[in-house]
Amino acid sequence: MNRLLLILALVASSSASHICLETSCSSFNVEADIVLVVDASNAYDASTFEQIRSFLLSFVTSLTVSPLDSQVALYAYGSSAQTVASLTDGSSLGSIQSKINTTLKYQGSSERNLFQALSKVQAEVSAMSGLRSPDYKKVLIVMSGDSWTGNTVIGSSLLTQLQQKFNVVLSVGFGAKALANLNSQLPQLTTASMNTFFAATPDQLTYVSAWMATLSCPNVQFSTVAPPPTTVPTQSPSVSCPLASLSYDVYLIVDVSNKASAADFAAMKTAIHNFAAPFAFGNLGSNFALVTTGIDSQLFYTNFHNGQARSDILNAIDSLLQDDVPGQTLNLALNAIQGYLGQPTSASNKVLAYFTSTTAWDVSPIATMSSLKTKYSLSPMAVQWSASAGTSDLTNLVGGANCVNTVSNKATAATWLQNKMCSKVFC
Repeated sequence: MNRLLLILALVASSSASHICLETSCSSFNVEADIVLVVDASNAYDASTFEQIRSFLLSFVTSLTVSPLDSQVALYAYGSSAQTVASLTDGSSLGSIQSKINTTLKYQGSSERNLFQALSKVQAEVSAMSGLRSPDYKKVLIVMSGDSWTGNTVIGSSLLTQLQQKFNVVLSVGFGAKALANLNSQLPQLTTASMNTFFAATPDQLTYVSAWMATLSCPNVQFSTVAPPPTTVPTQSPSVSCPLASLSYDVYLIVDVSNKASAADFAAMKTAIHNFAAPFAFGNLGSNFALVTTGIDSQLFYTNFHNGQARSDILNAIDSLLQDDVPGQTLNLALNAIQGYLGQPTSASNKVLAYFTSTTAWDVSPIATMSSLKTKYSLSPMAVQWSASAGTSDLTNLVGGANCVNTVSNKATAATWLQNKMCSKVFC
């Protein structure tokens, strides 16, 4: 079954695909006051909303819900905000399940007044409605399917108050409209730059649930620590142009399956880091998007065309973890970047660099890649990291042998990619 976990990136302490999430507790041991704010508008049809209802039921069931363990409050928004359950209502599993089943309503409206819903959260979530002592972690989770209407949330004093009230604020973008319209907005709701998760289809919500539970654990991202500044590296003398002068949109797709050994995977991350590091970043430089692909595919939030800094992409690359199972959903990874490809850009070129140790794709990505090349002038390149990735498969994927760096040359993969971008000669 294809699964596409899209996030901007995961938390710094657990940056990984769903299989490798590092957690200090299981969901049954979470002790937190969790407030969920759910989009009930026509961002989804009624059938999809019922799948969201099932997702919410599954999430609360995964917790130990009691006055001494986890409590769950639930709000919904569309043309108006709805209080579905307070923390007191959500202090027993039967009660919160009943509220989700009977009180949560699909509004199906074209309005999505998130500001109104968050105003209710700020006003109503208090000790009077079940908010407990500081010993319990406070978690706010906003789930959105499309751009918001009503008063502006980003930059508002309301959002500042909520970010101070809750230890962790998470955002979930669910569905194609969220991918297209909320790429930059959702991360700005959160208390850390890596606290947003994008999911494309309902079957991916299982992994959203696990991610939410992980970040509700007591010792995971309780406070946000700013990453240390990174120094500007010097490019290799073998590179034929000043990389800082290039203005590219670079789409990195990284195989995180278990087809590479642990040592090979670490070496691949180093090569990708060395490839990206020397560029100038930001609106006048180059921007890097990052997608991992294995048994599922995951889009990391790297502030792509949103004031991207070198640390945004390098920290995301360095924190990648390897899956413990095989799988390669490259076609889903290509679909994941279409929201970015379709946006206006000042970049002079768009390139894709695919690092992989396997070409055992679940669905052939060749037609999708050909479409992206034609529609968006995307120039793909592939780095064959191990012999289990077929050279002929990669050649067919990118359109020519000159755009495949074979495993025998992987020590020079970073400079090979950089020189390809200098020459602007692709396939």
